[in-house]
Amino acid sequence: MSDIRPLPHVLNIKPYVPGGKLAGAKGRVAMLASNENPFGPSPKAIDAMREAASSVHVYPDPGYGALREAIAAATGIADPNRIAVSSGSDEIIHLLTQCYAGPGDEILQTEHAFSMYAVSAMSHGATCISVPETDLTAGANAILGGVSERTKILFLANPNNPTGTMMSVEALTALQDALPPHVLFVIDGAYAEYVSPEYEAAIRDLVDRRSNTVMMRTFSKIHGLAAARLGWAYLPQGVSEVFQRIRGPFNVNGLAVAAGIASIGDTDFLTKSREHNTLWRGKLIEALDAMGLPTPQSHANFVIPDFGSAERAAAANEWLKARDILVRAVGGYGLPTRLRISVGSAEDNEAVLAALKDFTASH
Repeated sequence: MSDIRPLPHVLNIKPYVPGGKLAGAKGRVAMLASNENPFGPSPKAIDAMREAASSVHVYPDPGYGALREAIAAATGIADPNRIAVSSGSDEIIHLLTQCYAGPGDEILQTEHAFSMYAVSAMSHGATCISVPETDLTAGANAILGGVSERTKILFLANPNNPTGTMMSVEALTALQDALPPHVLFVIDGAYAEYVSPEYEAAIRDLVDRRSNTVMMRTFSKIHGLAAARLGWAYLPQGVSEVFQRIRGPFNVNGLAVAAGIASIGDTDFLTKSREHNTLWRGKLIEALDAMGLPTPQSHANFVIPDFGSAERAAAANEWLKARDILVRAVGGYGLPTRLRISVGSAEDNEAVLAALKDFTASH
């Protein structure tokens, strides 16, 4: 018998369960479980990766200067040195937690938050505290009520995954002002591009407004680079200096760097992706509501209709799987009566609506 034992808090972690694939599918699968861009990546990003492939034997620039400068130019950030790049935004979550929270500390999130916040807290021995939401939406009063002397980080996805709801910029600003100075305020903007360029600029400016605020972003969603694992953050100077102490020197691969530089400069592709999402998100909500599946307004690239009971939601999920349509069950997020449906291609959106129309007619 081995005497090699993990730290006790690690055994309390429930592994993250991704959207996954559909086993046994008979044909093409409508992949609507992981909030991926139905257009894929920018063609310019694909070309850039092909060109970079001939240099994969060479280590990337450990400072990632070209990528950080491209991000800064595209987003109006004055100082590229305060940008950190990462292997997906999950790495930023883990590294910030490693920097600022450990045993005896608390990380704060809202009721239906992205599950990696809790995984990261527990993996570093910290305690994850969840505060209630109202109508599936985070609120400043509830968040502030959960803050204690032990709170080290507040993680807030805005828009939130998996609800699609969001706090206004005014509410974020008021929350930022009310947080005590010992709490790091991390705004997760994974879905910010689906709101508007004005909103992207507003959360960027919140970082400059207070030295306790970080903005996280990802290339996995609107940029369509989920498999490349590329994320970034805009940090206050002091936080940036601490972050760089523990970031691996080559934490982002060269193909992802090339793709990121090309993608963030392809404004036409990003605009097309945003406009398609806005159009079909509205169509999905309207159609689902008409079927008797109440669906809240979403600001992201997915919707979460309510099937009325956990049993009916599970039955609908199996119904869709049988028709080669994969969506996301969100019972693990405390939403057992709902399914999360990504905004896909026009063909896939029409397919899921037709299948659910048949389901609601017979269930």
